[in-house]
Amino acid sequence: MTAELYAEDESRPSLAFLIVDAIAFWIRNPLLFWVVTLPIAGLAALVTYALDTNHSLVALRNHWGWDFLFALIYALFLDRWIKASLLDGASPCDEVDNLRRSIVSPRFLGLTTALFLLALVMAELAYVEVNIVIWSAVAALGALYLPSLSAAEPLSLRQAFASGRPVQAHFFLLIAGSLAISLLAGVGLERAADELPYKAWAPAAVAAAQRVVDCLLLAVIGNALASAFCDRTGWQQPEPDDHPYRNMGLARRKKPGGV
Repeated sequence: MTAELYAEDESRPSLAFLIVDAIAFWIRNPLLFWVVTLPIAGLAALVTYALDTNHSLVALRNHWGWDFLFALIYALFLDRWIKASLLDGASPCDEVDNLRRSIVSPRFLGLTTALFLLALVMAELAYVEVNIVIWSAVAALGALYLPSLSAAEPLSLRQAFASGRPVQAHFFLLIAGSLAISLLAGVGLERAADELPYKAWAPAAVAAAQRVVDCLLLAVIGNALASAFCDRTGWQQPEPDDHPYRNMGLARRKKPGGV
């Protein structure tokens, strides 16, 4: 189990630091980003092109199933990026390799599904602006639950809420801002495509570009989640058994009576 939860500790990373650190990590890992992102963008382009050019598939063009599919794909991307962030600079050992190669937790996908269903219901009940505020607030409440699953040190939702309480406002702003940027990027890309001479591939290119923007935003959120999780829970990277200072940092951060 993760070391002590520091809900009462007032030290916390600033939102600006989390964003800058996330962007720096993305710049240092372009290959990882594009290896994971290009298949997602390619799938989006392929699906859009097939739906637009095949009249028998017109009824499926705006089907909610496509949104659900990409919500699960985004969950896989987010889990992979959180793991990469948690293990950045880790010393090679079996535990690190096992965590890096581990598949996404079913609970991670379950929470993603629950958030998707919430968004689906809210889309029928409220305006976009209200949806962004409410959905972001709900997602921020247990934000540290996701990195705990990626780190194979699962917290309960209550523990995630308690440990992440000092940074929940940060994550609300980060999630809401990312959603707003994604929506604005979609509108901008569609308007840019409308200004060009019509080509059959244009909608597919817009769909691919939208997914790239979304993955970039998810990368920022994922790294910020990983950083806040380590800061708030004292989680340490696995270390080789022969490491001379194995778990010393973890021991220092434990409080009297900690597990």
